[in-house]
Amino acid sequence: MAILKDCSSVPSNCEVEINLKLVNEESVEFFIDFRSGPAFPDVQMEIACLKRDFLKLLDDLQQINNVHLSMLETQDPGLCVYHIPQFGKYYYPDYGILQIPENERDEWEPSYKLIFVLDAGFKNHLRATGCGPSLCLIVKMEQINEFVDSLKSEVNSF
Repeated sequence: MAILKDCSSVPSNCEVEINLKLVNEESVEFFIDFRSGPAFPDVQMEIACLKRDFLKLLDDLQQINNVHLSMLETQDPGLCVYHIPQFGKYYYPDYGILQIPENERDEWEPSYKLIFVLDAGFKNHLRATGCGPSLCLIVKMEQINEFVDSLKSEVNSF
């Protein structure tokens, strides 16, 4: 079991939890839970994917940076993780493109906005759509590393 908690507010009610159900030489089955506090219901889905794809997704999660947009997913449908960069170029309709100057970036504590999306099309109709319930978390790289390391350790000990 590994939990990734939002760090943008204290106390944080938003978190993603992954519980491994089955690991063999070729595949991984896991439950993923989205929790966002008492205001919204929890969302849970069981996902199966190739083991190498799952480990690649975890490795990719540790490689994100604060400048480039990332879309991380396995070849099998079920889960997609989007990363919105802290220092990317953003378009605001009234102002145009806005980007934090490089000389001001040192003043900011690095954080990573991750959007976890469950594939409702696959869950409901067995066809991949890439659309469905999602949960957005703002986390630190240390949290990502702990989350990934915990899952890798669990996969290897299964």
